[in-house]
Amino acid sequence: MSFTISIDVTKIDKSLLKSVTKKDGTKATYLNLICWPNRDGKDQYDNDGSVKHSLTKEQRDAGIKSEILGNYKVKEQQDTVFPSKFVEKIKPAPAFQNRPKPVVQQEEDSEEIPF
Repeated sequence: MSFTISIDVTKIDKSLLKSVTKKDGTKATYLNLICWPNRDGKDQYDNDGSVKHSLTKEQRDAGIKSEILGNYKVKEQQDTVFPSKFVEKIKPAPAFQNRPKPVVQQEEDSEEIPF
C-alpha cells in the first residue's frame, strides 16, 4: 500500500517550518503535516482524505484551526513485495530475542478483577 499526497505549497504557514541542525552538522527545515481521513470515504475526486498542518497541543487548545493544504489517496498495490518477502526477515533487536516471556498467573476460582 502506498499514498500519494498533493498539497498547495502556497498555503503553507511559514511560521510552522522548523529549522534544525542535525547531528552531522547539516541544517534541515521540516514541516509537520497530518493526514485526516474523509468522514464518508472517497470524495468525488477519489481522494481518501485531506492534509493539514500538524498543530501543537497548545495551538489546538488556543483554538487555532489548521487550513487544508491538499489531499491524499491510498493506492493499493497488488504486486508489492514488502509483506511476503520481507516480513519474515524482520526480527526483534538482539537484546529482546532471548528475553524470557512474562508469565501471567491467574488465581483459580477467584471472582475478583485482577486490577
